[in-house]
Amino acid sequence: MPYIQHLKNCPLFKGLTPEEIAVYRPATRQVSYKEGQSIMTEGETGDNLVILIQGKVTISKKLTLLKDDETDTKNKTFITLTDEYRPFFGEMALLMDDSIRTATVMASTDCEIVVMEKTAFQKVSAQHPTIGWKVMENIAKKLATNLERESKNVLKLTTAFSLILEE
Repeated sequence: MPYIQHLKNCPLFKGLTPEEIAVYRPATRQVSYKEGQSIMTEGETGDNLVILIQGKVTISKKLTLLKDDETDTKNKTFITLTDEYRPFFGEMALLMDDSIRTATVMASTDCEIVVMEKTAFQKVSAQHPTIGWKVMENIAKKLATNLERESKNVLKLTTAFSLILEE
């Protein structure tokens, strides 16, 4: 269980003791990625959550521009994450059936990640409902924060478009 010690600072497990975090050990596995490898690809289905325990990743989304009836798809990097705070991503795949990845995650350096599969997560959470409740609450907090941020971004874009159309 060598990587469990790295998870105590992960926001997914905020408020849990090392012993409570350890109950998720059977639901996880550690995986290595080389610099430049794709960890998740936008548009693909997913059934796991990933925790970055060593390295750096970039998260990007496709920007589709229409020009002359052709679709020009370019990736725009929105954020770079380091292992400092043990970030997790892919959480929607734990909550939804046939979840579609909303962004691409690439290893910017050699990376070590912990993968938690949906069915294994559900099994452990059902066996330890009090701990599972805390983890689900942490996922909900992250999703609420993301929703709030995206709502503000939509408002900014709507305002900008309105101002452009008024000119």
